[in-house]
Amino acid sequence: MQRANAIVDRLTEFIGCSFLEKDDGELTADTPLLELNILDSASLFDVVDFVRNEWRVHIPANEIHPGNFASISQLDHLINRLLQHEASK
Repeated sequence: MQRANAIVDRLTEFIGCSFLEKDDGELTADTPLLELNILDSASLFDVVDFVRNEWRVHIPANEIHPGNFASISQLDHLINRLLQHEASK
């Protein structure tokens, strides 16, 4: 399993470059992505696709909800949980 910081760093880079006009370094693991409209319903699926390609993990439809995408920290938790689940199979 990857270090949590590596996942957070990669998600921060992807979200900052993809969904912010300029990455001024203010995006943190706890930035409220949905509350600040950094992510919207359409961009959630771009993030799901990125996660699938980057970590080879499938996010089931029942896991695609605001709680899991509220912040990079929440996404990190979801990815690690799914990676652990895959590793235990």
